[in-house]
Amino acid sequence: MYNLFRSLGFCLIILFAIDLGTAAPTPEPQTYRAQSGTKAWNGWESVEKLFVFGASYAGTGFNWLPPNPAPSPSNPLGNSVRGGTSSNGPNFVTYLTTTFNASFIETYNFAFAGAKVSTTATSSTPYAKNPGGQNDMVAQVTNGFLPSYTTKAGHEPYANWTADSSLFISFFGINDILATYAKGDRSFTDPIFAAYKQNLEDLYTAGARNFLILNTPPMELMPVFSNGLGASDWQIPQVANNQSLVRQAVQDFNAEIPDLISSFTSAHSDATMFVYDVHALFLNMLSGTSASNALTSQHQLKPLQNLQTACPFYTQYKPGTRQPVDYLGEDDFDDSRCGGSVGTYFWLNGIHVTWPVHKVMAGAIVDELKAGATGGYEG
Repeated sequence: MYNLFRSLGFCLIILFAIDLGTAAPTPEPQTYRAQSGTKAWNGWESVEKLFVFGASYAGTGFNWLPPNPAPSPSNPLGNSVRGGTSSNGPNFVTYLTTTFNASFIETYNFAFAGAKVSTTATSSTPYAKNPGGQNDMVAQVTNGFLPSYTTKAGHEPYANWTADSSLFISFFGINDILATYAKGDRSFTDPIFAAYKQNLEDLYTAGARNFLILNTPPMELMPVFSNGLGASDWQIPQVANNQSLVRQAVQDFNAEIPDLISSFTSAHSDATMFVYDVHALFLNMLSGTSASNALTSQHQLKPLQNLQTACPFYTQYKPGTRQPVDYLGEDDFDDSRCGGSVGTYFWLNGIHVTWPVHKVMAGAIVDELKAGATGGYEG
C-alpha cells in the first residue's frame, strides 16, 4: 500500500503503522514532502483547535449550538456531558485535548453514536436519530461545522480558528460496515468514499488544511462478532460466517483510504494529511505479547488481561445501568464478578473499548504527529 503513496508528488503524507513483530510501540513514520505548496502544518505543539467528526468511538456529547457552553480555558471540551463517551471514561479525543496536548486545545466535537460517512450510501442503522443532525459525516459537516464555524453562516463564527492552528479529525467506518457487511456486497464503498471526499473538499474550501483520518479497527475481533455479545442490543445480523464477512468488509473499507488520500492531496498541495492505523494498533494490543504490554505500561496502565470478551457488569454504554461515575475521569472500578478491574479489559461491551485502550491510542497518535512534524523519510 505504501508504494502508492511514494508515487504522490504532492502534500505531506504520513502513514502510521505498528510492527507486530517488534517490541517498539510505534515505528518512525514515512514522510513525503511536497515540492511546492505552502503547508499550514507547524507541528502538534502549534495545534490549538480540534474539530472532530465521527461516531461513538470519538463522541463526547458536545452540542455546538448556543446557548450551550462552548470550549473554554476552564472547560476545553465545552458542554460535553457525563456519559457522553462510549468508553465510560475519557476517550481518545478527551486525551488528545487534556492529557497529550502540547498547548492549550479547545475541541469542537460533532461526532455522534451510530454515525456513518453517508446515510444515503448505506442502509439505515438501528441507532436513534439525533435531532441535531449528526447522523453522518455529511450532516456533521454541512449542518454542524459549516453554518456554525465559518463565515458562510451569515453571522460571526462561534469560534475563531486558523488553518495552521487547527486539526480536523475524522473516524468513520464501523457503522458503515455494520449496516452492510452481512450482504457481502462491496459496491457500497464507492458512494461512501465519494461522500467522504466531498466532505473533505467542503472542509478544505472552508479553510481546513490539516487532516487526521483514522482507519477502521479489526471489527471481526469485537465480542459482538466473536461470541455474539450485545448482538440483539445493536440489532446486528448474526450469520454463519459473520467474522469472515466483516473481516473482508473492513479490509475493503481500509483499502479505499489510500485512493481517497491520493485524489485529495493531488488536488491540494497545501494540505497535510495524516492517517493513523487503528487497525494495526488494535491487533497489536490484542496480541497479548510483550509489545502490547509495553503500550500500556508506558502510560502507567495495568496489563490488559481480558482481550476476547467484556464483563456485563462493566457494560454501561447505555446510561442508567449503574450509578453515574465521572465520565471524564479514569475510574478503574472493580467488580468481583468480573475477575479483574475494568482497566484489565480491552472491550467494554460488544463493540466499544475501554478508556485504557483510548489512552494508548491517543498517546500513539500524538507520538506520530510529533514525529511527522520533525522528520521521517523523504520521498
